[in-house]
Amino acid sequence: MAQISSGDEKVPLWRQWSAIVGGLLVASGWIALVIALAPALMGDGSNLWRYAMFMLMIYVPLLPIALIGGWLCRSQVLRAGQSPGVWMAAGILIGGGGVAASLLMSWLNGGVVEGSGMTGFGLLVVLGMMLTLVQASMEEVLFRGWLQPILAEQRGAIAGVLGSALLFALFHLIGGARAPVTLVFIMLAGVLFGLLTQRTGGIAASVGAHAAWNITEGSVFGLVPNPGTDLFGSVLDFDIAGPPIWGGSDEGLNASVGTLMVMAALVLPFLATVRPRGGKPAQPGLAV
Repeated sequence: MAQISSGDEKVPLWRQWSAIVGGLLVASGWIALVIALAPALMGDGSNLWRYAMFMLMIYVPLLPIALIGGWLCRSQVLRAGQSPGVWMAAGILIGGGGVAASLLMSWLNGGVVEGSGMTGFGLLVVLGMMLTLVQASMEEVLFRGWLQPILAEQRGAIAGVLGSALLFALFHLIGGARAPVTLVFIMLAGVLFGLLTQRTGGIAASVGAHAAWNITEGSVFGLVPNPGTDLFGSVLDFDIAGPPIWGGSDEGLNASVGTLMVMAALVLPFLATVRPRGGKPAQPGLAV
């Protein structure tokens, strides 16, 4: 039986693949179930506390799934990486700046208008930001904290980054992403988060970038949903009302070719940091 080294132990490949397949099936099955029960759990969707609990029900279980998978594979999942504070700050700048640049691309093409949703910075907006942070963190723990290092150790760093990014994009099909441009964008986002993880040896940078992108898009600029704002409101409210190719659809900025261009520009500088073989993180890292 083929084996690979994970830490000080030899873990059989069949055990690793069983954990990967089983973990993904459990995670996707759980999310599909909760979404199917959404009408019963949320009612008409106007109660923000029921909505908050619904979001937590979806994403919090991803943490134990990743931790159990890491235990089965003898892999440290909660790895912050080198200089976690510095790299998380860098990730926040990358994510927030990426959304701002994407919105600018839509504005230059005549698609951005002022919305009429609830705006201002208050407790509800902060709560919405915290829920988004939970969502992004749990996804990063699953895909970059657990899956990417296992795939990288088996097949090399490039396979780890691309494999986890592909699974990340497929995972979002459950949540309703359908436009081809949106799926390509999510795949590129997964590549960016994976490159940050590979570069730093942990998930602090990818959590920062992922959370900052989603928070800036939803809670700062009010771009999710398009048009309108969610139950928690946003600091500002912009709608994209132009051509769908520039984000003027219900999938919003994620379906904009401008966003694809911005994401590709963010990915390119990190490509040189990936080693073709050898998926071990650059540094041992620190537990989050």
